[in-house]
Amino acid sequence: MNDFSVCLKDAREHGVLIGISLPPTPEPVPEGVLARLFPEEREHARSLRGFTQVQWVGGRLAAQRAVRSLGQEPGPILSGPRGAPLVPPEHGVALSIAHKHDMAVALVARVQHGALGVDLEDLAPSRMRVADRVLTPAELETVGQLPKERQWTAVVVRFSLKEAIYKALAPRLGRYIDFSEAEVDPDPDGTAQVRLFLVDGEPPAVLAARYTWLPGRVLSTVRARWT
Repeated sequence: MNDFSVCLKDAREHGVLIGISLPPTPEPVPEGVLARLFPEEREHARSLRGFTQVQWVGGRLAAQRAVRSLGQEPGPILSGPRGAPLVPPEHGVALSIAHKHDMAVALVARVQHGALGVDLEDLAPSRMRVADRVLTPAELETVGQLPKERQWTAVVVRFSLKEAIYKALAPRLGRYIDFSEAEVDPDPDGTAQVRLFLVDGEPPAVLAARYTWLPGRVLSTVRARWT
């Protein structure tokens, strides 16, 4: 598959998902690829280095394709103070971006449907040491009751869902959201029950979370709506 080409296209419950393949090395993004960005995006991309540049560019290319799939013409999408993509209001869309070493994904839907969060996590290698940092005591107890060979998968799914929750909530709440402010209970059908314990800010009236398996990884999507 060619670098910076579409490798995933799907219509999901929370929006349209587009994936862009990324090169395996941190070489500067070719000028021909940068030319596909808007001038403001190109200027920012040229200030980045290594994999940061590669992933940022891939995320914007994915966002372009996703916005166009809704019948909208995209404009420049830069980054907010916490790194979240800034979508011009006239687009009328909600957007979230995630990336790993070989792929960047963008999730897009009409803004009236709510805010979005997307996350992508590798299943390997196992990193059980993160469990104490990302899980609540109740979640740790639930995971601890599982067979050893299933515990890391249970942790990484919850971690991914919480990352997507953070992305959906943070722009509205305007602050960092700790892992302890959400408890997640994934169901085998790909949905997840979410309980929020926000220390500050209005919780959404509706928060829906889903996860799905991709080869070697898990992808999570979240939609939050306050009205």
